[in-house]
Amino acid sequence: MSDVPEHDHIIDTGKSHLTLEELGHVQPGMARVMPEVGARIWKCFYAGKAKNKPLAAFQLKEAVNLMEMGVLLRPKYTDNMYKFIEEQVEVVKKAINDEDWDTFESSFHEMIDCANAYHEVYDKPYLKWKIPDMPPPDLDMTPRG
Repeated sequence: MSDVPEHDHIIDTGKSHLTLEELGHVQPGMARVMPEVGARIWKCFYAGKAKNKPLAAFQLKEAVNLMEMGVLLRPKYTDNMYKFIEEQVEVVKKAINDEDWDTFESSFHEMIDCANAYHEVYDKPYLKWKIPDMPPPDLDMTPRG
């Protein structure tokens, strides 16, 4: 009896044909997902600074969606990522929902410190994310009516 399956599903990308195993190898890891999380977190911060509740809430929600995708692809991060979401991110989310912008800023900085502490837990102390000094140039942070 062989370990090779009797058949394999073939995915047609329109440009090539991939097996499921090949498709698995091209899925993003945390090195590709986390820069996208960072971009959303950056936008969330400056939206909150501008008191733009809908934009800040949207960016934070999208960042969480990316974090959840990351743990789906890299399960070793599951427990700590969900702990981070449930503890640190939830405080920031509540501050946005309550439009408590003082708490937003202080809890945001705590969230970033905690995220960087997790980098150390996973033997990557050289990854220290920081809030960029200026708002993202691609979005208008001005709250709407």
